[in-house]
Amino acid sequence: MDHVFNEENDLMFVPYITKKGALALLVNKELADSQYYRRKTISKIKVTEKELHLQGNLTTRFFDIESGEIQLVERGGDQSISFPVSIVQNKNQKENAFARRHHYDWHLPIEKIKLYLENLAKKEELSIDFFFVLSLKGTDQAVRFRVGNPRFLTNYFMKGEMAIFSEKDNRWLSAVPYFTLKGVNLSLTYNQYGKEAYDYYRKYKKHWKSVKKQAKNRSVWIIGERSYKAQDNGYHFFKYLRTNHPEIDAYYVIQKDSPERKHVAPFGNVIDFGSKDHFEKVIQADYICGTHHPDSLYPIRSREYIKNISAKKIFLQHGVFGTKNIAPIYAKWVNEFYTDLFITSSEKERKIAMVDMGYHEEEVVATCLARFETLFKNDLPLKRQVLIIPTWRDWITNNQVFEESDYFKRYEELLFDPRLKEFAEKFDLELIFCLHPNMQDYVGYFENAPVTVVKQGDRDVQDLIKESMVMLTDYSSVAFDFSFLHKPVVYYQFDRNRFLGKNPSHLDLDNELPGDIAFDEDKVIEYLFKIGEDNFKMENEYVEKADKFIMYRDRYSNERIFKAIQNIPQQNKIKKFLRDDPLALKVFSRYRRSKYYFPTMKLFYKFLSHFGKTNDRQIVFESGVGKRYEDSPRMIYEKMIENQEDFDYIWIMNNNAPLKANPQTKIIKRLSPDYYKYLATSKYWVNNQNFPTYLTKPKQTQYLQTWHGTPLKKMQHDQDQIEGRDEDYLARVTHAKNQWSALVSPSSYATQAFRSAFQYNGPVLELGYPRNDVFYMPNLDEKRESIRRKLNIDEEKKVILYAPTFRDNQKKGKKFTMKNKINFRIFERRLGEDYVLLIREHVVVASKLIIPEEFRHNIINVSKYPDIQELMIASDMLVTDYSSVMFDYANTNKPMYFYCYDLDEYGDMRGFYFDLEEQAPGPIVKNTSNLFRSIAKEGEYWDNYGEKYRAFQNRFAPLDGPNRAEKVYKAFFKR
Repeated sequence: MDHVFNEENDLMFVPYITKKGALALLVNKELADSQYYRRKTISKIKVTEKELHLQGNLTTRFFDIESGEIQLVERGGDQSISFPVSIVQNKNQKENAFARRHHYDWHLPIEKIKLYLENLAKKEELSIDFFFVLSLKGTDQAVRFRVGNPRFLTNYFMKGEMAIFSEKDNRWLSAVPYFTLKGVNLSLTYNQYGKEAYDYYRKYKKHWKSVKKQAKNRSVWIIGERSYKAQDNGYHFFKYLRTNHPEIDAYYVIQKDSPERKHVAPFGNVIDFGSKDHFEKVIQADYICGTHHPDSLYPIRSREYIKNISAKKIFLQHGVFGTKNIAPIYAKWVNEFYTDLFITSSEKERKIAMVDMGYHEEEVVATCLARFETLFKNDLPLKRQVLIIPTWRDWITNNQVFEESDYFKRYEELLFDPRLKEFAEKFDLELIFCLHPNMQDYVGYFENAPVTVVKQGDRDVQDLIKESMVMLTDYSSVAFDFSFLHKPVVYYQFDRNRFLGKNPSHLDLDNELPGDIAFDEDKVIEYLFKIGEDNFKMENEYVEKADKFIMYRDRYSNERIFKAIQNIPQQNKIKKFLRDDPLALKVFSRYRRSKYYFPTMKLFYKFLSHFGKTNDRQIVFESGVGKRYEDSPRMIYEKMIENQEDFDYIWIMNNNAPLKANPQTKIIKRLSPDYYKYLATSKYWVNNQNFPTYLTKPKQTQYLQTWHGTPLKKMQHDQDQIEGRDEDYLARVTHAKNQWSALVSPSSYATQAFRSAFQYNGPVLELGYPRNDVFYMPNLDEKRESIRRKLNIDEEKKVILYAPTFRDNQKKGKKFTMKNKINFRIFERRLGEDYVLLIREHVVVASKLIIPEEFRHNIINVSKYPDIQELMIASDMLVTDYSSVMFDYANTNKPMYFYCYDLDEYGDMRGFYFDLEEQAPGPIVKNTSNLFRSIAKEGEYWDNYGEKYRAFQNRFAPLDGPNRAEKVYKAFFKR
């Protein structure tokens, strides 16, 4: 499996084995490391002052490991050092096994890297990353990937640091292992410490309580940003404290040689990063206020030191967030990102922190950022300058990656574009280019550009913001600051998909950003000239958008932050441990999967439902067995919120989507202990399916069953035979039905079917389905456009929504499966040029829909999209089979097509309440070719099916219309 070279034609052939075991060739391209690397784990990590010891497992595909080494690489630089690693093939492994398992064992004495550490250019807060470099038997392909993926307990209990004294520098060299947030990969934080500071640290390693007592009667606050920074929210809040609250011992932490130290020096109490005072004051602190991860303000990241820090942590932030999804870094659940108070700039941003990032209401405040106090100070003249200030890219980690990056290529081309120079000359502007602090290592690449390049610490970014007439950025949060001054912004987002990654933006970028968005260089130039011709005035539309991201346009943000910090509520330590600590959560997760969990919960529920106190104002909502925030429960909930109905709202949900309507709503995970607690103690339940059939509703509880569709296929007691269910199914669902206090119905037809199928004789609210209110709301066209943009659908294309139901006889174990019956190739050939196909699997289907890469440009899996009603709004037509979605879709007055490839089989298995072939308001087809042929003739649809469509509406959805949610909830809750 060696590389083959054809020098005559300048060709390189790389033979390889595909993941499915076939032989293939790559031409003029190296094989990705992931092709032969399959899995890695760290099973043991031991850290002492003298060495790091690692043990773990490696799994490769097809080929055994011949030899390997672990490489240490300076992050952001190019200095590296490598050491061999002992790798042994696991015994009792089959010779021809697909997966080749190995065990590795590696010792790294710090003595061996002493010279390497001494020669690193950067001495403080430097990260060093670990890589495996492996040679595989039978191939000349080298495999390189990060060391990482520790077992849970290995990560949780990891502690310690390596340290050695350098006679050369007369300083201690410290390397603390840690695991990265995103990839859980192994890295080192490298620092150098003066002898006095480190000797102090070693002296008090096990006596930090005595250090804490030394500040017993003082209020100690630690403020800072990055260890080298002092011009952002940390600086401004520190300035406020030193000026307005001298009674507080506020200290600013910064590197001794930082060029930005001059900003904080006049206020006194400035601590050298890594000094003796730094070690002492962090332990004594009551509050630690930072703009990034709190450990940025710790003198050392050793867990042994950090566990002794008792201060409350305040996240001052370093910019209005929303553009980039920061949940993987700063969310509530992120390991070791602890914060007691999260500062935001608006109610909109505050909701994002709660909805997308999991913070509790009392943990987030909208005060505006500390730096806004000077942002709105009219103390600098406006200069004729353009501020070009892109943010950083987390995948650019060294010079080689940067040189090959699209980032470098695009900005180099832009800065040297003669049209940019023409724009500057025409409007008499200076071009200022300022790289993000994380990209400062690459400033030198732009030194010959025809712009003024600003290096780190040369200028205060806020001054540049206040002086400039227009800003050009990509995703940087400083664009919000600029827009708050009502000055025009241009966003250059050539790599949006890669920048956002798997996590979508917190915002609807195309509709919420306060500025023009360009995806190529031509558009950037066009927008800049347009702004210049408009005399650098911000458009009213963007002024309105900007104002939504700021609550106070004044100079009192620091005062509000100070008051919010003083009002942080005390937390019960045990409760906090059980709710937030990774070990407590892991133990509970194990218990949750054990055979003892559900019996315990049943007893717990039974006890509370008999002896617990009922909350007469409390309502529990659930939809789609807790998987989706949609359907009639959602519409009822949102209408009650809109009408300010005075209830305590509980949503059973696996995300925080309901908080967008009401931040005070409590979100509960399905089948968690709180799930049983709130069901047992709430006066009202609202669901579109059944709660667990083993639960009996408390006598005083009222249960509104909204159901999830008008029936076509026969259900429960009306079925001649029941496929895919166990023998107790009917008994269980009958018990569940007996709990209902009222049932919602959209028509007399549905009421009759419900009573027959469920053998239900209780109250029926025959008022129409609340979930269909969405089709009668104002601004429906705008909502349609917004949904289509969210799905990246070209506005010129027509949208087909395909929403089939499940099949009772298609199961794997206890889960329903379903095979895709749409021929993607035929769709591409016949309709692909003008249509987009959205495929929505039924909520109970567990099998994964796979759409080949070649078809994903216009075939989209929307099975996880939170609300099918929104998909109906976005679509131009529906394709279904026997799903009740057809009855809702009748409210849209858009065409329907019925792809019933198994009509006879399904009819025999389930049976129908009416003759579908006779009453369907659209063609019934049995193969993909006929389906797409019918859609291609959509111009004939209304002539052929218009009369049937109206008859269908009159029979099955006569009561649907505007404001059904209000009618239903008032009939139920206020009867």
